[in-house]
Amino acid sequence: MQRLLMHYNSYRNLKYIYKKFQYVTFGRGVEIINRTNLVLGKNVSFQDRVMLHCGGVDWCDFKGGIEIGDNSVISPNCIFWGCGSKITIGKNFDCGPGVKIFASRTKYEELTKYPEINKHVFEDVIIGDNVILYTNVVIGPGVKIGDGAVVGANSMVLSNVEPYTLVAGSPAKFIKNRI
Repeated sequence: MQRLLMHYNSYRNLKYIYKKFQYVTFGRGVEIINRTNLVLGKNVSFQDRVMLHCGGVDWCDFKGGIEIGDNSVISPNCIFWGCGSKITIGKNFDCGPGVKIFASRTKYEELTKYPEINKHVFEDVIIGDNVILYTNVVIGPGVKIGDGAVVGANSMVLSNVEPYTLVAGSPAKFIKNRI
């Protein structure tokens, strides 16, 4: 019954999204939590098994959201966690498979014995226009990625990325300028 209910809710979410954003395409298994905090541009494509958490739940003070600009492609198995703060992505975003973007994290500096009362850090993630993230990139809260930047595969981005640069590694470091 739970699986049937989940499928029904996914169908209702996608029907709502199609009605609100007419030029969006979805692969199979796309999951959206709190669709009311989702803003999409034209020609956004979500491939299979993408998960978008747009906040709006109690542990993040009912805040958060995700905004994705025109002509963006989100490849399979990506997770965008816009809880407590927003994830804002510009136009022409090229996102490889398995990318994970988080606008929140557990505040490890103040952990308690009781995980349900741990505090969290909430910071906006801002990604500019014409950005490319290769496969399995992880972006932490508070990161700003400038226009035209490229992030290499399997990189962990914990600090800002300048426009038109290539960064890679874990943590990601400057490799070279694009232009």
